[in-house]
Amino acid sequence: MQPREFVNTKKIEAIGNSVVRAEPDAAVLRLGVTTQAEEPAEAVQQNADRMAKVIAAVKKQKIPESAIQTAELQLESVTKWDEDAQTEILVGYRATNVITVTTPIDKAVGVYDASVAAGVNTASGLRYVVDDDKKYRREGLAQATKMAIDEIHTVAKALGTKLDGPLMAEVMEVVPPPLIEYQFAAADKIGAATPIIPGRVEITSRVRVVYEIKAT
Repeated sequence: MQPREFVNTKKIEAIGNSVVRAEPDAAVLRLGVTTQAEEPAEAVQQNADRMAKVIAAVKKQKIPESAIQTAELQLESVTKWDEDAQTEILVGYRATNVITVTTPIDKAVGVYDASVAAGVNTASGLRYVVDDDKKYRREGLAQATKMAIDEIHTVAKALGTKLDGPLMAEVMEVVPPPLIEYQFAAADKIGAATPIIPGRVEITSRVRVVYEIKAT
């Protein structure tokens, strides 16, 4: 819908929100490797070698390369406080490589455990998603739009005014929830498969609607 110019126009606007719950059919895993060495090139190389093993382990779980994406590459100096010199001294370099893997839920445990066994050793996370969420998003947008319109008409009725429009309808961006964070220290010593419970995914929609108040 193309918005009309409404500079100095009396208007009422509202934002409608909706949450549609759906059964997830995919999981997004965030898998990281951190390596420390005395020289930056050494840290990067060792880290790359370890991440290559992690990626190979993920692919062995029948995950296609298209479902694996680099999410973070970082190289930073590592220092410690020298009490005698009263200053920070350089002790080495830390390289970090993080990937995200999108996997069917029934493969998520295998991917997680295989990657940890292959060398994942930094904080990672997990998020459940609906691979094809068009149906749910359309349902959510319809609900959010109706809510906004109902609120506008309620306000107009309370004010004793009549409406003309709508002038504009805007689908607002909704930031996805963050990945759940985990720590993997000594996780490679765990013998049993890691349990996960998907639950239900909440798909949030937000719509802003603007109506013009009719001139009297």
